[in-house]
Amino acid sequence: IICFYLATGSTSLLVNSFAPNHDRDWGTTNTLTSKKNILPLSPSDKNEKETTLERLTGPKLFKTVTDWNGIHSVPLVPLRIMTGLLMIHHGSEGGLLPANFGTTEFQGFIDFIIKPYFGFLPGPPELWSAIHDYVEYFGGICVSLGFLTRPASLSLLVTMISAVYFHLSAVGLQGFPIGHVSNYSYDFEEPTLYALIFLLFFFNGAGPLSIDSIIYGQISQEDD
Repeated sequence: IICFYLATGSTSLLVNSFAPNHDRDWGTTNTLTSKKNILPLSPSDKNEKETTLERLTGPKLFKTVTDWNGIHSVPLVPLRIMTGLLMIHHGSEGGLLPANFGTTEFQGFIDFIIKPYFGFLPGPPELWSAIHDYVEYFGGICVSLGFLTRPASLSLLVTMISAVYFHLSAVGLQGFPIGHVSNYSYDFEEPTLYALIFLLFFFNGAGPLSIDSIIYGQISQEDD
């Protein structure tokens, strides 16, 4: 009887040692099964540094960046700063500051843009011309510094949409997308690009090297 017990017990232990993990009760790791699952890494699985040529000719040529953190956010900095500086230049018609009442440039904006194309707006045209200058000037400063970037970008987006409306009303599509403009002045395309840039910063925020990112780091309770 003792020999039979030992024989049957040894057999069950031998069977259990070869059984899959999910058929066993004690939850220990099956050494044989684990060893079978360990495969050597192929050369392609190793983290090898890619060259610039490989990035331009390999599969990553077609890869879309989905995480804009780290190095991928660097191009946003010069884009934001230069776009803001260009807006400051646009908003300072007739002087160094916005809304230079009485100057030829400011009055020309009223006579040739506000009155003929935005006469439907309530209030005096001088008011809307001043608002246009203030939004572009101070909004440009905010965007360049990355301060209150989202509200500034939204305000500038509305201004650029208005500029697109003005140019389309004045000269139309100018043969877009394949037509040629005789005087090389593609009027509506510039504010369209500006509008898309401000739409980007309205949705994504200022990015690195901005006052907004510093403020957010101080007041945020979120775990990024």
